[in-house]
Amino acid sequence: MKKAVSCLLIAFVLFGCGKTTGLVQTEDQESLAKSSDLYYNLIMWKYYEKASQFVDPDKYKEFEAFVYANQKDLNITGYEIKEMVYITENEPGASPEEKVKETGECEIRVLFTYYKYPSVSEKSVMVEDTWIQKGNFWYISSDFDEGSFK
Repeated sequence: MKKAVSCLLIAFVLFGCGKTTGLVQTEDQESLAKSSDLYYNLIMWKYYEKASQFVDPDKYKEFEAFVYANQKDLNITGYEIKEMVYITENEPGASPEEKVKETGECEIRVLFTYYKYPSVSEKSVMVEDTWIQKGNFWYISSDFDEGSFK
């Protein structure tokens, strides 16, 4: 009996963890709040490859240059999403075929705390990022300005 319960518990834990380890945008992550929070968390922990799935393909080269320039020196210690301002939104109740064609746009203000080597003094910076919706998914479409984290 104990063996069966133990096996069931292990299977339950492994199944539960399997859903979160993929970190791929799925329908249950289509909301901007979830996508942006996951993106900023991945950036904070320097999981740049996983974070790149949230980058607009048109801005990927800028993201890649930002990562290359900052991956060794920039250490983000925290972030707080302060404001989300929707510029355009998809129509509620649109059919799935219409949603794929529609786009939305949002400005997100994020307060980052960080330090950048050789300094070890923690600093704060407010960054405004543009997020765009393509179909069911949200992508960051900012310029990835290196000057934000001095």
